[in-house]
Amino acid sequence: MKKWLNLLILSMLVFVPIQAAAQSDITIQPGETVTVGLDSTFAPYGFLDDGEYTGFDIELAEEVFDNMGVDYEFQSIDWSMKEAELNNGNIDMIWNGYSKTPEREELVLFSDNYVEGRVGVLVKNDSEIQTIADLEGKKVATQEGSSQLEAIRQQPGLEESLDGGRVITFSSFNEVLQELATGRVDAIVVAELVTRYYFSQNGQAGDYRMLDEDFGITETGVGFRQNETAFVEDFNVALNEVLNSEAYEEIENRWFAELGGDESAEEANMLAPLLDAAKTTLLVFFVVLIVSIPLGLIIALLEQRAPAWIKAIIQVYVYVFRGSPLLLQLMVVYFGLPFLGITLDRVPAALATMIINYAAYLVEIFRGGLNAIPQGQYESLKVLSINKLTGYRRVILPQLWKVVMPSVGNEVISLVKDTSLIYILGLDELLKVGRSLSNQYASMMPYLYVGVIYLALTGIVTIVLNQIEKRIDY
Repeated sequence: MKKWLNLLILSMLVFVPIQAAAQSDITIQPGETVTVGLDSTFAPYGFLDDGEYTGFDIELAEEVFDNMGVDYEFQSIDWSMKEAELNNGNIDMIWNGYSKTPEREELVLFSDNYVEGRVGVLVKNDSEIQTIADLEGKKVATQEGSSQLEAIRQQPGLEESLDGGRVITFSSFNEVLQELATGRVDAIVVAELVTRYYFSQNGQAGDYRMLDEDFGITETGVGFRQNETAFVEDFNVALNEVLNSEAYEEIENRWFAELGGDESAEEANMLAPLLDAAKTTLLVFFVVLIVSIPLGLIIALLEQRAPAWIKAIIQVYVYVFRGSPLLLQLMVVYFGLPFLGITLDRVPAALATMIINYAAYLVEIFRGGLNAIPQGQYESLKVLSINKLTGYRRVILPQLWKVVMPSVGNEVISLVKDTSLIYILGLDELLKVGRSLSNQYASMMPYLYVGVIYLALTGIVTIVLNQIEKRIDY
């Protein structure tokens, strides 16, 4: 009972990254491979390109670690859970355009700065906005959870003076820029360095201008656990050596062009990485499908004949997993269970959670199907002295499949789309890679490709389900 109570508490605390700081005994050990956590959709700092990590931070990290003689690896994470990933020991550092703020400095130990840039206001060329004061009564957007949003809120009364009394936020810079491009907002607050990269990709710099006024300079560093002082001292030495080298100048020039110009980047092959990411989506889909259906059926059959206390356990299980969001369940299993001494890797955590979740829904579907079969069918098995195993296999289950097939089919279709939720564990599934490509090439076209692939997958699944229904239609 105590363990269940602890798990319930953890399901609430999982949203508070600072709680993970309790694991203060985790440190980087000499000679071990360090794991760098990054949001693999955040161009130009770090992102996936043709299956490989690349970007400004990636190239800088390679230089620094080569200088230190330290082995390293990159791990994609969900950015909203970065501090939890760090303090749980899943990663050893956060290195992905991680701006310093007072709030973040309470959670992590920052390295020295390695890049600084303006937080500015971007508007269209023909906009009447000339100063920050002109934003009063205007629609303003920025990226959620960003240092730009914090910069706005540090200006007394500014957010309250905007249209609607708040800043409009989106999950990625590309979405923020699209809002300005379509005229749905009047201005956006952005990091100038990232803006340079996007305009180097889409060639639209001539359509916009940055205000002369800004919200100051953001300092960007690498975030470590608070107890990593010894490692960070050595890291800072190596970092500063690289920053004063020609290699750093080359890296900076390669990723951050000057703001201006209308020449766009070359057209990219976006379909290949999306099809590669679809393999992860299909892997999760098939494993969950193959395991959850028989598991749900077994539990439903068990509930039908089990003692009252087992029925009660099954009912609680079904209530919990049908009554809470799948996204929350993924977070609790991956981030919460380590506090109870159970640690699962990303893929097993995703598969286990989704199997248990879908089995709970299928239990109710199968239970309803079993109850829909006339009681006389069960009684006839006794009269004819047919053993239960044979009777269920030859009489009950064929009727059950006919009753439940439409509902099971709906769950299967939902499963195709719910695979996108595993992004929270840092897995590069189809939708996440689509977002990464959208940010990388400053284009919404990858989302169109993603939609087409999902429609193709659900279309194939629908055809298969229809064929199965025809075969059992008697």
